[in-house]
Order: sequence, then structure tokens, then C-alpha cells
Amino acid sequence: MTQDSTPAASPKSGLPLLIVGLSTAAMSGAVMKGLAEELPAALIVWVRFTGFVLLMVPVVWWRKGRARMLSPVMPLMQVVRGAMMAVGVMCFIVATRTLDFAEAITLLYIYPFIITLLAPFFLKEPPRLLTFLGVAGGFVGVLLVARPSGDGLMAAGTPFALACGVLIAGQMLLNRRLGGTVDPLLTSFWGACVVAAMLTPFAPWIWEAIDAGQAARLALIAAMAAVSQTFVTIAFARSPAAELAPFTYVEIVAGVAIGFAVFGTLPDALSFVGMGIIVASGVMVARIQRGRITARRQPKI
Repeated sequence: MTQDSTPAASPKSGLPLLIVGLSTAAMSGAVMKGLAEELPAALIVWVRFTGFVLLMVPVVWWRKGRARMLSPVMPLMQVVRGAMMAVGVMCFIVATRTLDFAEAITLLYIYPFIITLLAPFFLKEPPRLLTFLGVAGGFVGVLLVARPSGDGLMAAGTPFALACGVLIAGQMLLNRRLGGTVDPLLTSFWGACVVAAMLTPFAPWIWEAIDAGQAARLALIAAMAAVSQTFVTIAFARSPAAELAPFTYVEIVAGVAIGFAVFGTLPDALSFVGMGIIVASGVMVARIQRGRITARRQPKI
């Protein structure tokens, strides 16, 4: 059975897959953080996406066929999106070197609010006052998480985490410009191919000798990337995006739990308040957007 023959979307059937996919993505981020002090960020990114491509080739071939797998739609846009992915993941890896893991994950979630602000210009979506109030709340939460420390200095990794969030927003806007013309699984696969193709020529210069433990963790990162991407893609194929959007913030919860379990760290009280504001504001914006989509689907009288 191919993804094109997926049963009718259900508001609930994709949710477990989404939770597993995002939790796996958070665990992958934790492994990357652990390697960030040992290996160059570019090397980690190259192995992650090259391994992702190798693991996903049989999956994409099986579900979409060789012809569709080898025929990217809007190739220039795919290249731009892939470049954003490469730089974004490198920014995240650099950010985790100096940030609490949960805070690094949280700062990425500036992207839904950036998308909402830019949608009227890039997607011609009319703005709504309540949406902008939600965006304002989200930025307040981000400021609480990213605030300077007691010495008045912002953590060195904060700008990199925010830059990663901005690049994710750019990727999402490109995804929405692609619209229904490109299957999400193919988009993910082609983006990974672009990153692998961009970095492979530099492999001799970014390569470092790695031990067995590092090799195992690099392989784990590639495998978790494939699992998380596949699960999230299938989740959004089975359930409406507007129904799943409020639950994407489960990655922040997973980030807090993984940060404590693996690194023994927890955000401080104000950071927790900021996280709560980000989640609440994001859910509000998602609910408003869902209402707008539902209204559009009503039959005309």
C-alpha cells in the first residue's frame, strides 16, 4: 500500500505517531548535543543526512516508486530548503554546547510565531487580531527563556538556537508554498539529499578520526532521524495538520525530560514560565488557525 492510498484522515489516528516521532527527534537532539563537544558540527550534520538518505531510499522507493523518487518537483526550491536544513541543524548543534538542552529545544519554537507573522506577506493569508496576540505572547515566552543571565550576558548558544528557529520557519513557509504539489515524504527525502550532496565534497576536510562509540552514536542519529521523520510524515498524512498542530509542543516536554534524565539539568523557574507561555500561545494560535481552516471547508450557501 502506498501513502497515496492512506485511509481518510482522522483527528486522532496520527497523534500517537506524532508523539513518538517528536520524542524520537528530541532524543536525536540529545545525542547530537553529546557529540557536539567531540566532533565538528558539519561532520555530525553530514553523517546525519547522508545516513538518513541511505536508510530512506528503500522506504521512499517502496512507497512512492523509483520514478517519483528520482524526479524532484521544483528543484530550486528544494535546494534552498535543503540549505536551510543544513545550516539550521548546525546552528542547533552549536547552540547545545552552551545551552540547557530543554531551553535549546524551546527556543526553536519561535518558528510558529514567525510563520504567523510572515504568512500575510508570503502566503497571502489575512491576519487576525487574536492571532497576533498569540504571537506576542509567544515572543514574551521566548524572551523569558532567552533572557540574559545574572551577569547581564546572553548565553553564547542563544543566537544560534534562535537562528535555527528562523530557518525552520523558512523551511515551513517553503513547504506551504509547495502546497499539495509535493508529497511530504518526498520533500523530506529530497531535502536530505540536498544536504548530503552539499556537504559530501567537503567530507575530506570535515572528517575526523572517530572511535567505535562515536560511530555508534552517529549511526543512531541517522536512524532516529529516519524514524522521527517517517512517523511525523505519516502522522500528518493520517490526521489534519490543524488537529495535530497543538500537540507538536510535546517536543518541549520531551526535551525537559530528556535533559534531566541524560544531562541532569533542568531549566530555572523563569524558563519554565516562558515555556508555559510559549506552549499556551502556540496552542491558541493553532486553535485559531484550525477554526479558520474549518470555516473555509464549510459549504457555500
